[in-house]
Amino acid sequence: MKKLKWLIVLCPCFLTGCWSQFELNERAFVSGIYVDKAANGKMEISLSFSLPNRLVPSDLGGAGTTGKPYSLQTATGKTFTEAYKKIQATLTRNISWGHTRIIIISEEMAREGIRGILEFVLREPNLNINQTLLIAPGKAKDIEELTPIFERFPTSIPISFAQRKVTVNATPKEFLETTSGDMIVGLLSKKTIKMLSEGGKEGLFVSPGEMALFHNYKMVGKVDTEVGRGAFWLRNLIKGAEVTIKAPADQQLISLLVTDAHTKIRPSKKEPFTFNVGIKAEGNISESQSNMTLTNENQIAQLEHEAEKQIRNRIKATLKASQEVKADVFQFSEYLSWHKPKIWKMVKKDWPESYHEKVKMNVQVDLHIKRLGAENNSFWEKEKSL
Repeated sequence: MKKLKWLIVLCPCFLTGCWSQFELNERAFVSGIYVDKAANGKMEISLSFSLPNRLVPSDLGGAGTTGKPYSLQTATGKTFTEAYKKIQATLTRNISWGHTRIIIISEEMAREGIRGILEFVLREPNLNINQTLLIAPGKAKDIEELTPIFERFPTSIPISFAQRKVTVNATPKEFLETTSGDMIVGLLSKKTIKMLSEGGKEGLFVSPGEMALFHNYKMVGKVDTEVGRGAFWLRNLIKGAEVTIKAPADQQLISLLVTDAHTKIRPSKKEPFTFNVGIKAEGNISESQSNMTLTNENQIAQLEHEAEKQIRNRIKATLKASQEVKADVFQFSEYLSWHKPKIWKMVKKDWPESYHEKVKMNVQVDLHIKRLGAENNSFWEKEKSL
């Protein structure tokens, strides 16, 4: 009995609880961060918050309030911290970064440089350094005005683009791992359209667009969607990629869906500034407008050859675009430093110039068509034989 009494007395000394933490109902959860350029060299920070009191409908026990289940709060400052602390001063809850999944930066701000933004993200322990980072034309915070038809929150839309690999998914962590802040980042596209789901009202429509090229943490150029597709191959981001080619027999279109791909990059043993890019891929035929016989092995081999040629051209076009602005966005310097450390030490100081003038690629693509779809040949060819 005495032992039990002592245990009751000592329990409060050890079970102190999370005295330094905030309760859930004392937190304001940030789902997305928008960064725009402001006047006088300042930055404008906009934080998107989910509103817990509006997440549960009234018929399920919620507050029954109308309106959107999210809110956007904006402030300006000379630094990221100064701006977000101004937002904190106006809130009844403490800002929590644990649910933040995306950072969208305006193109204007990106051209000024994002070093300060990355500094805050990488230093703040509660921010995930693997979250999505994208660029937006015009004001970044305008993204919050889109109509999330299939989702509840606007931030879910650009996040899905990165997750489904329809745009390049760059992260703060990847910027941290570069030697000179060179990176290729997805650039969103914005336009206003009439939305049938909203009764024909005009609304902001956001989709994957061009791709931004960064050098020394500053946006220095961009490539269009067609040229930028090569980036997916060089960064091992291929997932359900489409390749449309002309059939060698009659020049009609045939579409392939790449189901699996793996890319390996190594410096050439004989030429240190030449990089061997080896790609192994598998694909299925998803559509054919051609009269060619798809069951013929020789003709399938011709299709594979044409597809491989197009992939090589895409990759070389992307490399050329990055070389024009001296942005080593695919980190060829890393491959050189790993495999040719002595040569890397010689060119390290002048690498942007060396990348611009000397780097070449030998691209070898090995693509195999595994499936022809439900039909072997085009259905009209089958009808002719009946």
